Amino acid sequence: MGMIESIRNRQTLLLTLIGLGMLSFLIPYDAVIALMGNNAGNQSAGVVNGEEISFLEYRTRVQQRTGLFNYTDNRSAQNEVWGDIVAERLYSGEFSDLGLELTKEEFDDIRYGDFVSPWVSRTFYGGQVTEEQKENWRQTFSQMYSDPNGRANYNGYADIISLKRMREKFDGLVKAGLAANTLEGKREFLRAEEKVDFRYVLKRYTSVSDDEVEVTDRDVRNYYNAHKDEAQYAQRAGRDLEYIRIPIAASFDDRKTVETQFEQWSADWQAAEDDAAFLSANGLAGDATEVELKAAAMKTESKAAELEAASVGDVVGPYFEGESIRLDKVLSKEAVADSTVKCRHILLKTDDINDEAQLATLEARADSLKRRLRAGDEFADLVNKHSEDPGSKATGGEYEFQRGRMVKPFEDFCFDNRVGTIGTAKTNYGLHLIEVLDQQWTADAITVSRVERSVGISDKTAEAAEQQALNFAIDNSNTEDFRNAADTMGYAVVTARDLQSGSEAITGLTNAGEVVGWAYGAEAGDVSNPFRIDGDYIIATLVRIKEAGVPPLENVEAQMRAGAIKDKKAEMYMDIMVGSSLEDVAEKAGDKVSTATGVSLKFPSISGAGSAPEPDVIGAAFALPLDVISEPIQGANGVWVIAPVTRNPVEATGTFTTEVAGLNDRTYFRNLPLSSGAPVRLSSAIQEKAEVEDLRQGS
Repeated sequence: MGMIESIRNRQTLLLTLIGLGMLSFLIPYDAVIALMGNNAGNQSAGVVNGEEISFLEYRTRVQQRTGLFNYTDNRSAQNEVWGDIVAERLYSGEFSDLGLELTKEEFDDIRYGDFVSPWVSRTFYGGQVTEEQKENWRQTFSQMYSDPNGRANYNGYADIISLKRMREKFDGLVKAGLAANTLEGKREFLRAEEKVDFRYVLKRYTSVSDDEVEVTDRDVRNYYNAHKDEAQYAQRAGRDLEYIRIPIAASFDDRKTVETQFEQWSADWQAAEDDAAFLSANGLAGDATEVELKAAAMKTESKAAELEAASVGDVVGPYFEGESIRLDKVLSKEAVADSTVKCRHILLKTDDINDEAQLATLEARADSLKRRLRAGDEFADLVNKHSEDPGSKATGGEYEFQRGRMVKPFEDFCFDNRVGTIGTAKTNYGLHLIEVLDQQWTADAITVSRVERSVGISDKTAEAAEQQALNFAIDNSNTEDFRNAADTMGYAVVTARDLQSGSEAITGLTNAGEVVGWAYGAEAGDVSNPFRIDGDYIIATLVRIKEAGVPPLENVEAQMRAGAIKDKKAEMYMDIMVGSSLEDVAEKAGDKVSTATGVSLKFPSISGAGSAPEPDVIGAAFALPLDVISEPIQGANGVWVIAPVTRNPVEATGTFTTEVAGLNDRTYFRNLPLSSGAPVRLSSAIQEKAEVEDLRQGS
């Protein structure tokens, strides 16, 4: 009855699936998708400035684009087409007003003339434009234009190239129009060069226990109302979901079936006189490889003992290794060439190993360590205390390696000196104090012919996993039921937060486009149908929908509570930290008087006073008369009382070329490509203002 009731509760889903199944017999799949979108009933790919972009237009343009260009994956084509559609809606009027349309002469020039546009260069020429390639593309476009069957493709290329070029020109104008002036350069100079020294008492918020203040839910609500519109709390559109995996894995019966077959092959191979003929006759030649197992490799072999005990010609196995099954036939056991050395070292680093003074200092330290070794100190202890090589500290500085694995001076010392030698070698990493522990020139090796095959999943097992996933999705139609069932059945629940529309990867899942798409079409609390992804069935529940803008209190309650607690601490100590001198204030606050020196407006952090900048404190330090004690100041790191001691007034004249150039580079990103910096930030701002909504839902 439980299953029947669940089906009844989700009858809309089932009717939709049945309807789509029937529809697919009558209408081609692509047409159904064009009509329905990736999710039934969703006919809008997105919204720009209140204007809807239909899925039919979007899908049609994706199909056209993938017919013109080779993309590594369909998602890349989809995202580029979406970006172009948005750009057309946002900028086409601007392009026209600015006169950015292309003439025929310019259109030819940016394809294969004297100025090939950056986008054309990347897309058609791979970034390497040559005269020969230009001529090839000239002929290709000419033939395409002359062929009635190719004219549509030519027009498609022309539309895309024109749009990309107009966007390049628009972005170029944006960057050219953003430049710092001399007045801004002067201000930047003064912000860095004018400095103040001041004494202060700071009561850090972290030094006051949260238990010392009482914060109510009303206080948190009030703090939220006062700060919710601040940029730091602005919420991006996103989705929070949880999901489980139901693996499609080989069952016990699947493993037993393949094991029985391999047991027969094991006996037959043992008796076979011609290995190649046996493997070929049984369809195993493509699964067989020859493997040489020396000491290091044998350590990772699960059947090392059996292989070492076996004689040449013996077959070991079958045995399972993960999701594979193996057979090994021993071909030979013999000593092979194997130049290997074992050593341990202490690395002493310096800024410049080629500086004679610095090298002399390191050599003196190395000599001191050698004396301590002769006096009986343990090498491992000295490694732990003095070595600056984190990769070998856990092993007492030890390395075991073959020729060609280490930097040459280190390697040469280890191979060219006798076992027991202690000395130094200089490399780019620093100075190494090395002890040679062991050397060997041959090693015992076992060579096997290994047949390895993945354990196949039977149709019965795959169907059982599918039914299990379907039952879970049908039986659990809300988040609470989803969690309870996952807990009861032992499925690990994975949480993925702040998923962005169009994302391909989420926490623990690389190919998650379908899941993200479902999340953007679902309601909070919904449970998805199973998705078959990377060998598993994925079932998700949508936990929270986050709309762009001011976040609801429940989404930022922890941050708001922390802010309210900080305010309460500030309120308490601003009442306490009042006195006739800083010493008096320090005594009342239970703290000390400290000094800040050389503080500027450009770098509003105060050394030793916390990581957050303190612009209010530094502003007061520049504004107060010297030696005058301030009122308590509520800062980012705590409550401050300050008294300025000295300031250095600076006279500034000139063109401030360095500061202007720095502002242009850092603030306006004029030194970056057109696809970076100011144009990107402007585009983001325009899209936000136009309330661009991407509703493609992972399609």
